[in-house]
Amino acid sequence: MKVTFRLAKLPRNDQREKLFQCRSLLPVYGDTVQSQEEKLLWQERWTKGQTGWDQGKAHPGLSLLLEHARREGGLADKGAFYSAGCGRAHSEAALARAGYRVRAVDLSYEAISEASKIYGDLPSLELKVEDLFKIDDAERQSYEAIFDRAMLCALPPEAREDYIAAMKARLKDGGPFCAILFRSLNIDTHPPYPIDETEAWRLLERDFVLAYAGTLPSVPVPAAIKEEWICVWRLRGAPV
Repeated sequence: MKVTFRLAKLPRNDQREKLFQCRSLLPVYGDTVQSQEEKLLWQERWTKGQTGWDQGKAHPGLSLLLEHARREGGLADKGAFYSAGCGRAHSEAALARAGYRVRAVDLSYEAISEASKIYGDLPSLELKVEDLFKIDDAERQSYEAIFDRAMLCALPPEAREDYIAAMKARLKDGGPFCAILFRSLNIDTHPPYPIDETEAWRLLERDFVLAYAGTLPSVPVPAAIKEEWICVWRLRGAPV
């Protein structure tokens, strides 16, 4: 395993219907650089051990997300994933063990340091401290898939479009954006923020085609999370 520390229109009816079916089943960020205030906030949480979102293992919904990403999202059995806000990288390690190459990044040195202690034996898992909005030319269109474990929910609302643009820049045409998101929360303080189907559609529909969306069954989650859902979107530019 390589560990690197670096500062770093209206929807078509069929697509809209697919997205909303899952409900019934149960100043801009400047030059696309993460703000110093946000960096300090997450650094402080890690320093103080305020990591209640960490379940100590891969997310229980990951296997279901992968199933739909392969079946409806065109995900191959091999390839490279990019994941931002990885924390201790439990889910990213599971992806690596499933046969994928994974580049997992976080703003926090503590997060990457702890992840490397736990998963240092995985050669296909690369852990980096970096600003996800800073994209090397070599990274552009170099990943078969994106994994989002509520990173979109962790960002302030004004940064969401920049985040989607950064993920799009890294993703190969036709590649899936695979996400586990918080539809609703039991808290009023932020971050994290809820991302429901309406907001996901607003952010993704222009450049992505919805492949799957569904509510997760009841799984152990931090008490702050009321309801989670998964979605798979394919980047436009290839037959879907």
